[in-house]
This record gives sequence, structure tokens and C-alpha cells, in this order.
Amino acid sequence: MVVKGTHGVRLPGRVPGVGRAVLEILLRPYAQVVFSRDLAAGALVLAAVACMPKLAGITLAAVAMAAVVTWLLGLGRAAVREGIYGCMALLTTLALLAFAPNGGSLAALVLVGTVTSVLLGASFQTFFARLSLPAYVLPFVSAAWLVHLASRSLSPRGGAFSPVVEWSLLPAALTRHSWLDVPASLLFVHGVAPGVLVLLALLVHSRIGFFLAGVGAVTASALRAWLRPDLAWSALDTMASFNAMLTAMVVGGVWFVPQPSSMALAAGAAGFSVLVTYALMPMLAMLSLPVLSLPFVITVLAVLTAARMRQQDRWPRSAAPADRPEDALARHLSRVRRFGELAWLPFRLPFRGEWYVSQGWDGEHTHKGPWRHGLDFEGRTAEGKAHRGEGRDLRDYVCYGLPVLAAGAGTVALVVDGIEDNRPGEVNTRQNWGNAAVIAHGPWLHTVYAHLQPKSIRVKPGDVVTPGTEIGRCGNSGRSAVPHLHFQVQRGLALGSPTIPFEFGDVVECQGEVPTLGTHMLPRQGTFVRPVHRDDSVAQAAALTPGTKIELRERNGTRVELAKVEMDLLGTRWLSSPHGRVAFETYDNGLVLLDCHAGPDSLLRFLVLAWARLPFDQSAQLRWQDSLSRRWLLPRWSRLLADVLTVVAPVWGGLDVSYSLRRREGAVEVEGHAADWSCRTVLSLSGPHASHMLFVEHHGKTHEIEIGQADAMASEEAA
Repeated sequence: MVVKGTHGVRLPGRVPGVGRAVLEILLRPYAQVVFSRDLAAGALVLAAVACMPKLAGITLAAVAMAAVVTWLLGLGRAAVREGIYGCMALLTTLALLAFAPNGGSLAALVLVGTVTSVLLGASFQTFFARLSLPAYVLPFVSAAWLVHLASRSLSPRGGAFSPVVEWSLLPAALTRHSWLDVPASLLFVHGVAPGVLVLLALLVHSRIGFFLAGVGAVTASALRAWLRPDLAWSALDTMASFNAMLTAMVVGGVWFVPQPSSMALAAGAAGFSVLVTYALMPMLAMLSLPVLSLPFVITVLAVLTAARMRQQDRWPRSAAPADRPEDALARHLSRVRRFGELAWLPFRLPFRGEWYVSQGWDGEHTHKGPWRHGLDFEGRTAEGKAHRGEGRDLRDYVCYGLPVLAAGAGTVALVVDGIEDNRPGEVNTRQNWGNAAVIAHGPWLHTVYAHLQPKSIRVKPGDVVTPGTEIGRCGNSGRSAVPHLHFQVQRGLALGSPTIPFEFGDVVECQGEVPTLGTHMLPRQGTFVRPVHRDDSVAQAAALTPGTKIELRERNGTRVELAKVEMDLLGTRWLSSPHGRVAFETYDNGLVLLDCHAGPDSLLRFLVLAWARLPFDQSAQLRWQDSLSRRWLLPRWSRLLADVLTVVAPVWGGLDVSYSLRRREGAVEVEGHAADWSCRTVLSLSGPHASHMLFVEHHGKTHEIEIGQADAMASEEAA
């Protein structure tokens, strides 16, 4: 059973590379049974199989054989170590031994089943990848059926066979039938001991996944009590229950963000898988074929394809790839808190310098009804006036003729030009939008820039633009009494299409003595706003170039942590050390730390708090708010409870931090304050090889950490 995540659990640095590779090849296929990549979970699943030692030996041989076949087929070392094909061989072997056909020797069946499962696994993944859907256990079900059917043409072996009965070394009390047969049936065995070990594997992998497995089991039990109240428990009920468990775990924790809405969807999907099991089992019984995990596959594919028809990705939200449901939830909540609900609209202010918001959403003049989500921007003098002098000439107005910029990357879809500017105080109601440009940023997503100067538009339909590309110049054409820029976001291409909500990123609101940076915000009417004015010296000081080695050294302690800047295949940058890693993004306006997988002994945890967001702005002073994932900073033991609480109370999982920046000679100082935490960063501007200081205080204890390029710090220490 293939998990959707892309990042695995790092083994301790002392484990040799070859030994680690062997452990991954042998244990990860067992972990994949519970949708995990955690080797500890894999060891527990193997222990459940090892309740029947001979069964464990045969499955280990099948896993090793699958690794060899995967390598011989040229599917790559990563595929061998991921254990995807090994998991298919493992499940095929377990199914063949549990539902042993009477024809052929068991050794031959296992060998053929292993090779067939790898071949079908690669084939099915190629096919389903084109549909952007998972194959999941369909290769193993197909392989088990093919071998099962083929065995009927072989010489009969004779006699019934049960690995639980014939190979178990456990006392009879630990192999008897009970409700623990449901988790044990993930391995197509039964008994108290295997069931307990599978549950422990689920718990080690994910507390949310464990809870979702319970949701699936309870849903199956409730349906059985409703639909089959007078019938004794049978193999049909066991099959229905374990398929419901698998369905709930995947729907509620892998493909959708774990939230109350996804829990409800998981319960509904689990119920559907029970009905599919009830429908398939009698039909397949006529062919003497086991149902296996087919209801789970059918249900998950049905849910995923149906979800594509939703108009909005909400309730529940689709999850980004993650190793555990907890990681998916933490990333989602962090993204929403830090970048807003409309993070999928990464727009920037469409101008340079400081402008005034003269009309906001639901404005008193023209932003009403279908066009309520619009903004008007004007220039202002130092005295707060829109024009110099008496304002009788268009050139008296501050913003007249200033560049209008693309708010995001896209393609120019429509241009209207040639409409003369109005005199101040006059309006053109026949051509409301005046000279305008419409940029397409994706399917049914367009930005509009209206009331531009005639003959100033520099783009044409079909041109590709990036954020900051000059579109034209601010004018006074159309329904515009004074020069200004009208901006809106809409689904349709035509001018005048209904507007939709949007936000801007990296907006500096110039109100009060200290400007405020809004990482995602809607500029308010009556405020002065500007984009970030990049400071190259700050950007150079915080540069984290791939391949660079960074050293973190605690001054009042003995800890020294060496990290390296890396980039994965998806383009995500990571600062990785033997104790953890931090994902970050550096762009023209700043540095943002996006994710953290660091243990309690890692100094990277302090870097997350101190450098969560570092704007490259030229302001002498600046302040901003951020909301980090509390899970990043919690000790490992307390994360267990936090992970479950965050599902039902997302607000608990956030840590609100107030930051302020001020400049001093040769340095930038950033302070952050949160509940139980405070931090201060002194960022030296003396050059790219300068070291910086972090001061982090938690529960009365202060940590002083020096950070810089490892080579430069070593040279400084030697000198």
C-alpha cells in the first residue's frame, strides 16, 4: 500500500550507508502496509508477521526477491529503497498463503506471484500516473488473482493449509479469533498478537492515522449492526471492516487534510467500501476468488475522481504530499495562517512606491454588486493631496503617468487602447473601463488594470509577463474623474466580468510611526501602501545558496551543528543536518522558512523561530505578525497530544509571534515575541561571509547561537 509522501524519516547518522539501505529495502515494504515509511512501523508489522516465523521468512524472501526484480527491470535504486514494489510482493505472498490454492507448490506460487506483482506494479503505476490517480493495491490484487487462477491448472497439492494454525509458535490464546482480527487482517492473518502489533505500528506511524482507522472500524460495525443484525460474524464482516479501515485512513489522512470535514468524508467513504464489499464478496465467491483489498481501491478512486468535480477545493481541503497526516495538517495550517486562505492567488501590488487606497471593497462609488471586490489606487503628495497646484491639468496629479505593473505571472489576454483621457472632473460613461489590460493567470483567473493612459500600454495579447512587468501608465480614461488605477480579479475574460476576492502579499502599510508588513492582506480604504523595497545587503547577508555549509554554534554550551543547504527534485530548498532539516524559500522580497523536521536537540529549531520570515526591506524600522506551527517547537513527547488536538481545534496548533526590525550601524536587528518564547537576531551586513547571532529565550533560559558559513567560521576560529 503506497504512501503519498516524499520525505522519509532520517536514521541516526551513526548507521552506515549500506546498513541503512538494507534496512530500508527489508523494512519499508512492511511499513507501506500501514501507509508509512517509518522503519519502526515496518519493524512492528514484520513482528506481527513473525508471530508465524516461517511466514516471516517467506515474506522476507519475497521482499528481497522483489528488490532484485525491481533492480533488474531498471526501475531505479530509489524504487528499490522506497519499498513500493516490495510491498506489492509482500501482500501478494500473504494473500496466496492465506487463501492458498490447491494447485502447485507454495514456493513456485510465491516466486511467480512476486515477479508478477512487480511487473503489474510498474505497469499500473504508468497507466494511473497519466490519470493522476494512485494504483494503490490494485497490482497485488491482480497478481494474487492471476496466480490463484493459474494454479487451478497445476497438479493438486492436496490438503487444507493455514499459516496461522500450522506455523504459529504462540499459545492458542494469542491466535484465537477476536475483534483484533480486523487489524490483523491487513496481513490476511488473525489472532490477538498480530492484531496488537499492527495497531502499534499504526500508532507509531501516526496518531491521526490510528484514529482514522478507528473511524473506519466503527463505521463498519455500525453498518453491520444496522444491515446484518441477526447474522453471526463471518469472514465477510472481517473483510468489510479492514477495507473500511484502509479507506478511512487514506481518505481522511493522505489525500485530504485531517479536519472535521475530512473525518466525515472518511466515515462516509468507509461506509461505501463496506457496501462494495457486501456486493463483491458473493460475486467473487462464485469464482472462488478472495475479495482482498479491492473494495478499498474502488472506493478511493471513486472519491478522488468525484472530488475533481468540486468548484472549490474546500471542506475538505486536498493535502500536499506528506509522510504523515500530522505533517500534512501542520503544513496546511501554517500556510493558511502565514499566507492566507487565498494563498493560491500570489499577487503583488501593481505599482512601485507609495500609493493611497482611495476606494476599497464595497466602496461608496462604483465597487458594488458584481464589482464589489475592486480597489482604486491614487498617488499623494507629502501633504496628502492627490495633486500639486490646483489640479486643473492631468499632469498635476501625482500618479498620472506612473508605471502600472503586472501583479503576477501570466499571459496577456486582452488589451483595450486608444480611448482619450478625461479632463479632471469629467467622466466617460460610454467606455467605463477606459484603456485596460486583462492578464490570464490560469483557468478562469484574470486580473484587470483599468483607466490607463492612451497609447501607453506596452503589452499585446499573447505576451507572457512576470510579476513587475510594466503593463502601461496610470491615466484617466473611461469612468474616471481623476487619475487613478482600478484593479480587480475576476473569473471571466471580458471587461466587466464579476469580481472575486483576492489578497496581496508583501504589502507595507505606511500608517503610524512604524510601517507594518502584511504578508497577506487586503489594503484598507484610506491607507497608504507600498511594496517591499529590496535591500541587497540584507539579501546577501541571509543568502543560503545550495551547496553551502552552515555552522550553528551555541556559545554558552557545547553544541555545534553543521548543516548543508540542499535542493530536492521539486525545487524546495532544505537546510539539513544530522539532527533535522528546515525547508525555506528565498525570493526577491525576503526569506521564509516553510517547514521544520528537527528534534529537540537540534539548533535548527531556534533558527525557525528567529528567521521564520526575514524581509529584505530598506525600512529603518518595520513590524509584522507571523503564526508558526506550534508543533515545530514542541518536545517530541508533547507532539503526540498536540497532533490529535489540532485536528478538532486548529487554533491550538498555532504560535502567534510579533516581530520588529530596526537598523543599526552595520547590522539589522530583528526581535520576536510569543507566549513562552522570545528571540533576537543580529544580522551582520559586513559581507556574505559574516557570522550572525541568535538569542533565544524560553522558560527563563537563554540560548546564544552563532550562525555562519562553516568555512568562514573555521578560518575565524583558527585565526
